[in-house]
Amino acid sequence: MRSIYALSLILSFSFLVESCGGPATDKKTELKASIKQMEDSIMAIQKDPMQAAKMPSLTNIELINRLLAYYHAFPKDKYAALCLFKTHIKYSDLQAYELSVAYGDTLLQLFPKFENKDFLLESIASTYDVLIEPREEEKVRFYYEILLKEDLKPTKRKDIENRLAHIEMDFFEYSQFRMNGK
Repeated sequence: MRSIYALSLILSFSFLVESCGGPATDKKTELKASIKQMEDSIMAIQKDPMQAAKMPSLTNIELINRLLAYYHAFPKDKYAALCLFKTHIKYSDLQAYELSVAYGDTLLQLFPKFENKDFLLESIASTYDVLIEPREEEKVRFYYEILLKEDLKPTKRKDIENRLAHIEMDFFEYSQFRMNGK
């Protein structure tokens, strides 16, 4: 975990140093273009399951570095919120769950009206519920309770309320409980 974080910081710094070179370049445009280029490369690789299986984690870490470079350069920009969201997702993809929820929290704090806030909250709650061990029931409850304050479809609201009513069960116990019709 620490090695991914350290590598991420090193690559992020080197990318920032490189991106500051051009005297007349528009840094926002340059950083956005580099992010799009990396996302396009990853999408092309993922179209072929054989290539996707061989794709090194460093490819995703490079995308994270570019996303974070934009966020650090323009922390109040609306696109920075999207960069934090994508960083949250990519760290989850890399199974770096603590970093994933940390960037999710940063996004919630800096951009409380983020357009995909409900998805983000559910993602963080689920990560604490299923993926981070030992399971932190208080954090699962915390994020689901915040999610209930959002404008949710009635079925989604009912699902979250049911989950909270049985929060003492871990996700797998709860799934079994629900399958048994209780």
